[in-house]
Amino acid sequence: MNKEAHLSHALTPEDLSAINQSIFALLGTDNVDDQELRRLVTQRDELIHSHLKSLNEVERDQFAKIELHINNKLHTAVQSLFADSLSELSGLVRGLKAVKKYK
Repeated sequence: MNKEAHLSHALTPEDLSAINQSIFALLGTDNVDDQELRRLVTQRDELIHSHLKSLNEVERDQFAKIELHINNKLHTAVQSLFADSLSELSGLVRGLKAVKKYK
């Protein structure tokens, strides 16, 4: 995820901002720990749902609209990781077939 793809915005509560920073840092590493990413994203989702319940209708709409945009950025980043993993796995399978062929 590039530096411009921040996961927080003006309406982000502090505890959600901390999770967002952890996700952003994790996505910036060379080897993303998928279990840690899943844990953080699940925690983020639970916190967002909890926060939405605490807002009035107008605040909820404002927060949800901005958060949807942020969620789409996160989705794009994770999809990219998935595509990279799939490509790497595909190369490993081809290599395994080549090794078996020459046995």
